[in-house]
Amino acid sequence: MALSQATYRMGLTLAIGAAGGLLANAVHLPGGPMAGALVAVGGMQVLGTRLEEPPSWLRTSGRIVLGITIGATVTAETLRVVATSLAPVAVMVVFMLVLGLVTAWALTRLARMAPATAFCGASPGALSAMVTLADELGGSAPVVASMHLVRLVSVMLVVPPFVQGAFAPAPEAVGPLLTSAAGGGPLFWRQAALLVLGVAAGLLVTRLRVPAGDLVTGMVVAAVANPAVLHLPDLPITWKLFAQITIGAGVGATITREALADFKPFALAGGIMTVFLMASGLALAWVLSQVTSLDLITCIVGCAPGGADTMIILAGEFGANVPLVTAMHVSRIIILMVLLPPLIHLAVRRTKTPPAAARPTPVPGPMGEGG
Repeated sequence: MALSQATYRMGLTLAIGAAGGLLANAVHLPGGPMAGALVAVGGMQVLGTRLEEPPSWLRTSGRIVLGITIGATVTAETLRVVATSLAPVAVMVVFMLVLGLVTAWALTRLARMAPATAFCGASPGALSAMVTLADELGGSAPVVASMHLVRLVSVMLVVPPFVQGAFAPAPEAVGPLLTSAAGGGPLFWRQAALLVLGVAAGLLVTRLRVPAGDLVTGMVVAAVANPAVLHLPDLPITWKLFAQITIGAGVGATITREALADFKPFALAGGIMTVFLMASGLALAWVLSQVTSLDLITCIVGCAPGGADTMIILAGEFGANVPLVTAMHVSRIIILMVLLPPLIHLAVRRTKTPPAAARPTPVPGPMGEGG
């Protein structure tokens, strides 16, 4: 009976997410289907509807498919653009990392937050990775999840309307490879081959626990296989919808009253942190757009302190340089996962503050990206 109830709630989560995502897509909501799925599922959770997170394999598949749709847009020209933009990418990564560390230090000093909780909660992105890391290092996983979710939702509510209102990107800016494709012919089988190859490789890398491995693997497989062998002119629009709705529903399912209650004692500090990180990201984006050849939309989305999945989706929605935005966010995630554990251990020793007791909590699904 318990299994059937869990299955029912999981199905309800996906149904609500699909309804919200398709509605958002139909009315051209900023942020697209992902924003619609996130808001719909998160809103129902807070209103008291008992929902269940999508299974990990489904969330992982969504991230892999998202990577495939991004990688399929890669051409020799996009690789050239990324290669010529290594300096601004490095500046952004270093700036955001230092910003997160300074914010974490302030939280330990001013809000008396445990170092593991503060450093993981203030990290610019990688929601699920930071929640898992906090749990492993003795931090409060629910507080870290709440901090990232508040920031992720804030970015989703602020960045799309800001970009749309300030720049009014043309609808045709979205990548042409995300259009509908007819099935049944050789094109269908080439698309199927790419999907099977990408998902298989992504699931294999995921077992190795590589940071953002599922997303990156899907991108690499498509970026290599498509121009070299498959030569696909387009991908089905349903792939994009599946990825966005699955990811959005997964994030929305982690927004619960309990998560918000755990965050309440740190609400003021977390709110200030969110505003500070978002304002700093916008300021850095403006500076980069002035001193480099990068366009302002790419800089804004690349410097936003949101999850990798979310920002990559927004980059596609607004016609930004998707491979470059991906490079910005994924490189930041990888560096965070390498640097944070020793930094947290050092901070614990220096402050002589015992780690906060980790409380059992469901860990949000793979979001790279997130928070």
